[in-house]
Amino acid sequence: MTGSGHFLPIIVILALLGAGCVHAPVAPGEMPAARHHLMQQLLHGVTGHLQASLSSLDDTCSEAAETLGSTSLSGPRADATLERVVSSHPSILTAITYDMNGTVLAAEPPSAKVIIGRSLLDQEQVRQAIGTKKPLMSGYFTLAQGGEGVAIACPVLSREGKFLGVVSTTFSPRMLIAPAAGEAMAYAPFIFNIAQADGRILFHPDPSLVGKPTFNETTFARFPGILDLAHRYSSERSGYATFSFSRTGSDVVVEKETFWDTVSLHGTEWRVMVIAEKE
Repeated sequence: MTGSGHFLPIIVILALLGAGCVHAPVAPGEMPAARHHLMQQLLHGVTGHLQASLSSLDDTCSEAAETLGSTSLSGPRADATLERVVSSHPSILTAITYDMNGTVLAAEPPSAKVIIGRSLLDQEQVRQAIGTKKPLMSGYFTLAQGGEGVAIACPVLSREGKFLGVVSTTFSPRMLIAPAAGEAMAYAPFIFNIAQADGRILFHPDPSLVGKPTFNETTFARFPGILDLAHRYSSERSGYATFSFSRTGSDVVVEKETFWDTVSLHGTEWRVMVIAEKE
């Protein structure tokens, strides 16, 4: 796992100590400190991996924009460029180009070609990409061809610097996050929750919560601690908090604690939370 090699030995040792599998004296009063250290080590590893993954997706989109600026936004060469984008990472769902009017000119994979010729100006990120002519990462949204994802968009400029349009790639946050979070959760009885700064959930072990907004969501209405946490992380890039919520996979309400940190791209931020039951 990218970025994980520097913390895995610590994770293994602390996880074994916490489980009582290593014959080393750990006083009861020291267990919360050991648990917190493990939580923070896991959090550091997952945020590092996700930041590197987002940067890699952005580099791929930027390279495609440079290529398209020297060729065309449509046609066989454009299709070949978009095919390379789609095949570059398993989380990528689509790659498209659209002109300064928001009209789709090319799309990959073949299943996405149904939107060629369609105007996407009803999408906020399309209007923003055209209006600012700057790279961006969108929030979680419904794709024109169906499904949900996040888009990274880059302006396409001609060799003379003229704005031609945009190349955009959409990806599944769950597929991007799951390998790193899954590996981390295998080391200790913690879970990871990744959300946008506005509270919309991008990844959670409970798939029914993915895509839901924390605010104005009935699932969280009877848990004021969850709402307090969301209010805090909406403006605080890192922190620690406690709250009550149902145990994952159960209706039993338990006390939990979380550390969180941030990954970002082009000003769009995700909060990465590692969560444990308090003992």
